[in-house]
Amino acid sequence: MARVKKDDTPVNTSLTKVRVLYADTDRMGVVYHGTYFRWFEAGRADYMRKRGSPYAAIERDKLFLPVIEANAVYAKPATYDEILVVKTWVSEITKTTLTFSYLVSRDEDALVHGFTRHVAVNEQGKPLRLPSFIVRALGSMERLETELVL
Repeated sequence: MARVKKDDTPVNTSLTKVRVLYADTDRMGVVYHGTYFRWFEAGRADYMRKRGSPYAAIERDKLFLPVIEANAVYAKPATYDEILVVKTWVSEITKTTLTFSYLVSRDEDALVHGFTRHVAVNEQGKPLRLPSFIVRALGSMERLETELVL
């Protein structure tokens, strides 16, 4: 199995709890690999919401953040009914892109780490400069509390 980095996540981390549903598992009884990307999305949406920039509000302003790259490294499996924590933080901000990093863990056991890269675009898909209010909000240095997302 792959190695997952030590938990050296920065202070500006959002913690989101998820419970493994039976539907999240495969025939072998472990979490299906694609499920982690749903949890990455849950962590990312939670991160943005907690910082005052929920996706719904951003999209009402005609700004969209589609995924242009995604990666996950799997080290240890998770199974039905476990409660996991998705740690999410912004690891890079450029003029037009945001990169979110994730660490999924069970207690102190790191299971999966990954990232998604997003580009800011308008309704026609033309790249846009990230608004300064989003850069400020997403780059804040406070760690935010956990909440359970099913």
